[in-house]
Amino acid sequence: MALESTTYISGLVVTNPTSSDNISDGDNHIRLLKSTIKATFPNIAGVVTGTSTQINDAVSLSNSATHSSTNNTLVRRDGSGNFSAGTITAALTGNVTGNVSGSAGTASTAGRWTTARTISLTGDVSGSASIRGDANANISVTIADDSHNHTITNVDGLTAALSGKVDNGQVLTNVPSGAVFTDTNTVYTHPSSHPISLISGLQAALNGKLSTTGNAATATYATSAGSASSATNATNATNATTATNAGNANTVDNFHISTSQSGSAANTIYFRT
Repeated sequence: MALESTTYISGLVVTNPTSSDNISDGDNHIRLLKSTIKATFPNIAGVVTGTSTQINDAVSLSNSATHSSTNNTLVRRDGSGNFSAGTITAALTGNVTGNVSGSAGTASTAGRWTTARTISLTGDVSGSASIRGDANANISVTIADDSHNHTITNVDGLTAALSGKVDNGQVLTNVPSGAVFTDTNTVYTHPSSHPISLISGLQAALNGKLSTTGNAATATYATSAGSASSATNATNATNATTATNAGNANTVDNFHISTSQSGSAANTIYFRT
């Protein structure tokens, strides 16, 4: 009886049984086929739908798999669990640990723009900064000289800071024409003299008070009465027939007249130009 002894399909002898075997020995051959098939494919519990070509291709790809970046092959890990690859396109989630290297567009730069952009300020100010998307950037601003104007009211606190800088009672000189001071205790003088006609009300107040009368029959409130018949309340009465209540020279109603830029005598009228 030609009956081989084997466990797996690979051990079966295709020439068995021989023609000289008894028909009854066929049962033993059938039993051997069943046992080797089950031993060879112990986990086949369902239908295998792959064709022979598909199965062969899968086996071929599996056998040629490598941990290197090789075209048209499956990737398998090396003995350390690592593998190499070219560009990987995927939606990645989770955290990356360990050393990561690469160029723009890879995992090492996934958190920033692939090309840095420069933002610049123009106009009255200038400055620029390069931004690549993964960090903040500061712009140092330079304001161009004489590039714009501000009124005094637009400068916070300037009006208040200037108020009170001129002390009360201080005398200012050479003040530009048109200057205005609201502090009533501050006196200022203009570099040029003012004609009497520009001093409001002074001309009318002095009319008839400070005229010079020479050889007049009557000189009333005159600064000088020369050869007059009568000099009443005159500052000077020269060669007058009658000099009534005449005061000293350079006085009006017993008030002295002065052009001094200082002084505060109670009996003096000051004309400051």
